Amino acid sequence: MTTLLVEAAVMVLMYLCSDISLGIIGSLLLSQLIVLVPTVLFLLGTRTDPVRLIAHNRPKFTTALLVVVFTFLCMPAIIAVNAFSMLFVDNEVAGLQSYMLSVPWWQILLMVGIVGPISEEFVFRGVIYHGYKTSHRFVGSMLLSALLFGLTHLNFNQMSYAVLVGVVSVLLLEGSGSIFYSMLFHICINTTNVVQMLVQKAQGSIMSREESMAYIEQTMQMPYKQALAVSVSVYAVIAAGAAALAGCLFYLIVKKENRVQHMQQLLHGTAGEEKTKLVSVPLVISVVLCLAYMTADVFWG
Repeated sequence: MTTLLVEAAVMVLMYLCSDISLGIIGSLLLSQLIVLVPTVLFLLGTRTDPVRLIAHNRPKFTTALLVVVFTFLCMPAIIAVNAFSMLFVDNEVAGLQSYMLSVPWWQILLMVGIVGPISEEFVFRGVIYHGYKTSHRFVGSMLLSALLFGLTHLNFNQMSYAVLVGVVSVLLLEGSGSIFYSMLFHICINTTNVVQMLVQKAQGSIMSREESMAYIEQTMQMPYKQALAVSVSVYAVIAAGAAALAGCLFYLIVKKENRVQHMQQLLHGTAGEEKTKLVSVPLVISVVLCLAYMTADVFWG
């Protein structure tokens, strides 16, 4: 909740002080500090040991390789959700490509591909999810931590697939018994996107949003929204097939890490466990404020 309020407040402040420019690296660094600082203060204030709180079994090389393959099997679903959201809102990342590629490649690769995923997994799958997990409501804790992760992006486009990434990351964390694998999953996704942008830059094929829309209309010989709807349908079919394979690979990871019984207990619960509430009034207020900001940004941003 604190993270959402801090981020929303900073975004409003930056909007009011629009003449202040942090640069793309400064903005990315600020976005990570916004989620990290409240989390660290929470750990210090509650004297919580993150090493004891967060599952972090030592990673295995073979399992890591399976997670990499699993990640790429999940990519079509992420692309499909992103494309679906673009039927209603703009692609926020595409609009930032020119700014992101204006700095040395290693800086953007480091910040977006490595630092961002590690800090976000530590905060959302590490501290926030494990905190909610004490309620003994696995599904609710997973969905709520994923929702909060999506909301921190403060736009509906990134939120759509961030929620999906959040859900899969929790499943991977619990299925493998280590946050290192959810970090690897997140790193692979972000690094792939950065490398794709760098390749497009090298080929001189980076387009503005308007140029991209015109190119799609010209290539598919139909209006942009209609072409996008066709693309979503195609991606959805591919995503369904890839998701089935990813599910099989996930089961293999769970079995390899001897976590089958653990996952069954999470899904079905343990007799005698006292479940506590997940949702609070301050949390609802924070979510509503973030949604209000995002909605205002769509119509008046």
